Amino acid sequence: MPPPHSKLDAPTANVSLIKYKAPTSEVIWVGPIRLDVLEDGGNTDRRISAVYITVPPRTPGPAQHWHQMHDETFLVMSGVATFTSREAKFTAEKGDYVVVPICSPHTFGNDSETEELVMYNTFTPAFYIDYFRLMAQMAREAPDGKLTPQMAREAMGRYATLQTGLTKEY
Repeated sequence: MPPPHSKLDAPTANVSLIKYKAPTSEVIWVGPIRLDVLEDGGNTDRRISAVYITVPPRTPGPAQHWHQMHDETFLVMSGVATFTSREAKFTAEKGDYVVVPICSPHTFGNDSETEELVMYNTFTPAFYIDYFRLMAQMAREAPDGKLTPQMAREAMGRYATLQTGLTKEY
């Protein structure tokens, strides 16, 4: 018996595999951080989205936060990521896989002086990809092109994401 959310009980002939190449995908810039959108949920009934996220050297990520409605995963492709969750801090290197369940406070950044960080990042359900689109739009519309901590909190709140109290500019 298929799962209750399944629409199908047999393969469908007109459902195809889809292949993307990062250089031809949608690119979202949130400050210095680049997201190459591989899947925005449009092909998965909004169940999963995936991006390559590129973080330049000496670049912190977002303020520590937690998600009320979605899980994230990070696969380090190159460089070294520094993750913080509550009081714990650890590094993740090439090949390391970090799972962030719903309600898990976290943030990440690139502490390297010279090496960029590239991660494959997933969100489920897929709606969270629109948070990054909103952040990019807000930055473009900001007078100085930067998001304030208040703007970041507002954007996060629209996508069931709450900061843990740490604030900074992006």
